[in-house]
Amino acid sequence: MEPGIINKALKQLCIVESKPISEVVQYLKLRYQIDADEMILKKRLEKILNNEQAVA
Repeated sequence: MEPGIINKALKQLCIVESKPISEVVQYLKLRYQIDADEMILKKRLEKILNNEQAVA
C-alpha cells in the first residue's frame, strides 16, 4: 500500500530535508488545502520513526 500524502510530506520534509513540522503544515495547506494540526503531525512523525527503527 502506498503511503498517503501527509506521510509522504512528513518523510520528505522532516526526515530527508530536516525541516520543522511548521513547514509541513504550511506545505500541506498551500499545496493540498489540508488543515493539519501540528501535534497530530508530531505524533505521526514519531510513529514513522518508530516503525523505521523497528525494521532496521
